[in-house]
Amino acid sequence: MFIWQYFTLLCLGFATNEAKSIKKSHVNLLEPTFELDDEKLVKMGISPPDISNEVQRVQVPSKDPPPGKDDWTGKWFPHLPGEHQESKEKGTTEEVPPMESTTKNNWGGKWFPQAPGEPHLVMMSPKDQNLSTNSTTKDNWQGKWFPQAPGETHLIRKKPLVEKNPEDTKDNKIPHEDWQGKWFPQDPNEPHKTKQSICDDGKSNLAVDFDPTDIRDSLNYLCISSNRSLYQPNLTREAVLTEHFLPSAYLPPAKCLNEPISYSHLPATNGPYRPMPAEYGTYTYLPPQRYLRNLAEGAIVMLYHPCASAGQVKQLQDLVGGCLYRHLISPSQALSPERPLALLAWSRSLAMSVVDRRLAADFIQKHAKWGPLAPEEMSRVVDKRQTYKEGLLTEAHLVTTADDYEVCGYLQEEM
Repeated sequence: MFIWQYFTLLCLGFATNEAKSIKKSHVNLLEPTFELDDEKLVKMGISPPDISNEVQRVQVPSKDPPPGKDDWTGKWFPHLPGEHQESKEKGTTEEVPPMESTTKNNWGGKWFPQAPGEPHLVMMSPKDQNLSTNSTTKDNWQGKWFPQAPGETHLIRKKPLVEKNPEDTKDNKIPHEDWQGKWFPQDPNEPHKTKQSICDDGKSNLAVDFDPTDIRDSLNYLCISSNRSLYQPNLTREAVLTEHFLPSAYLPPAKCLNEPISYSHLPATNGPYRPMPAEYGTYTYLPPQRYLRNLAEGAIVMLYHPCASAGQVKQLQDLVGGCLYRHLISPSQALSPERPLALLAWSRSLAMSVVDRRLAADFIQKHAKWGPLAPEEMSRVVDKRQTYKEGLLTEAHLVTTADDYEVCGYLQEEM
């Protein structure tokens, strides 16, 4: 009996001791450990200070390695991990331990807004780049392109329905029918001419007045009459002087070759003319549209009918050529059989059947060097200007000077 009671007390003592050990270990886990000074304060009845706000928090490092470039499946924004991070707040910078640099080639995601190391440029598609290089395009241009829009070829060629012979396009000439617009200022296959040459260059479009290469125009200087005796000189016929009244301020107009010119009287002594004057001298044929330009600057023009007496024509030619440099000689069908010889000045004419030297010299002396376009010094003009020379046989020779300061001087000594 005594042994049983002793065994029971021993079990109770062992259980009590075990319970105190569990309670003490539980208290050590929940409550902070105080130093010796704190224990003295507890014994004195003073509660220790609250240090919960001043506790230094230590982050326990994870056993796993930090994330690297190969572990990232999304997009880094605004920079790759391991690069220098700058805070938006001024003065606060958090540095991250340097990591292995990441380049464009080994980056598996997409850079935003661009790869590291590249300049900050907006990426554009090839189509946008083409639009940006040409600031002005056909779509946004409000005016008219001349001769074509930028980026287009300078010549528009239609695709032929039927294949053409390669010889037809020799020298890469552009057919007229292939052009969709208007040529400016001339056809692409023609030489570049100035406005003056297009109007009158003395060589092009001469058929409007007289074409020296066309045999049909030879009727102007050939005798086609069946009775040449009608044009023989008659000493009983008097010369006829004709004058046409013009206002003192009248200036004859110059017309280009694209416009025909007609006259109210023949032979013509005033009216419109071609801009380019004729070279002074003797011609196979000189149309009135040409010699009127010379009449306006004070020249004397000798006309003879092609059926007139050759002796009378030669006599009058020598007289005019010996009086002045500023003269022109040409046949004309405008003269009548009764008076097949004529001298012309501006707005005046002298028609003759036979040559009267005194009358002809007097007409030349009175009316030469007079006209609405007569220059003060002809010598300054003659050597510098371009002239019409189609059909020219012989050029005029100087009698005194190009200004003709003395007209018919040798005839005065004879008379």
